[in-house]
Amino acid sequence: MTRAAGTGACRTWVERTIDWIVPRSLGRYREQLLYLAVGAWNTLFGYGVWALLQYLLYPRVNYLVIVVLSYPIAIANAYVCYRYIVFRSHGSVLRELPRFSSVYLLTMAANLVALPILVRVLPLGLYAIQALFTIVVVILSYLGHRFFSFRGGQEANSEVRN
Repeated sequence: MTRAAGTGACRTWVERTIDWIVPRSLGRYREQLLYLAVGAWNTLFGYGVWALLQYLLYPRVNYLVIVVLSYPIAIANAYVCYRYIVFRSHGSVLRELPRFSSVYLLTMAANLVALPILVRVLPLGLYAIQALFTIVVVILSYLGHRFFSFRGGQEANSEVRN
């Protein structure tokens, strides 16, 4: 089996699995549902990375530094998932990845500003506050990725389909 044939078989298996999870018959809402499904995975993954680093590094490392350390790992996972599963982009990685990362850099900046304030103001623990903030990130990042990060790749997708 050639490398290309193996890649095609893997892609077919992934697409069948995605179609099983979120059927194409859902039409125009399919992308949003895929985003929510992949977003759930990315949320668990990103929160898990942060919580693991928090557990391993705190109190030797400030919790805000741990937020910064966890973001690149979470961004790499999210980019791959959103690019190939949700938006099925065929755009240039060199163009998309910086745009994609900038969406998350904005959310990280908001996280770094909001977290210390929320820790002082809310009667919740650090883990609960970060979990709540992550939910907000999922919603806002969909809009950023849909209309900014993968904008050009989706145009390439429509040209491929035609």
